[in-house]
Amino acid sequence: MERLRATVRDLVSLTSGVPDEHLSREPAPGEWPVDMVVAHLADAELVWGMRLRTMLTADEPDLAGFDQDVWADRFGGLDEEVHLSLARWRALRESNLRVFHSLDDEEWENAGIHEERGRITVADLASILADHDKAHLDQIRQALR
Repeated sequence: MERLRATVRDLVSLTSGVPDEHLSREPAPGEWPVDMVVAHLADAELVWGMRLRTMLTADEPDLAGFDQDVWADRFGGLDEEVHLSLARWRALRESNLRVFHSLDDEEWENAGIHEERGRITVADLASILADHDKAHLDQIRQALR
């Protein structure tokens, strides 16, 4: 859970004070610019939050996958500035953290059937989300070099 909380601090720190032209620049051909990565994080947080809530309220529900590239193409540019994507992501993350903090020991073992990953528990979901955070924070650090 600490990693999920720390991402809030890290993402704000990485993007604060960076000129817009740096945030919207592709680091290499075909790679997402920072503003697209932050928009993706917000969209992914929405999806993972829905999965979390579904796993807590249904018996081993089906959890649909989503094509991140299709979502990025369709929704990535809707936030006109990175701070809007960041605010959206932060509100969703803080909401999801409140759900995680509300869990009792048994609820961490609630599970769902992800269409690509198979059976995952709430504990697995938290770990996947932390790994996802790390991968994209590293991507942002690399893009801003």
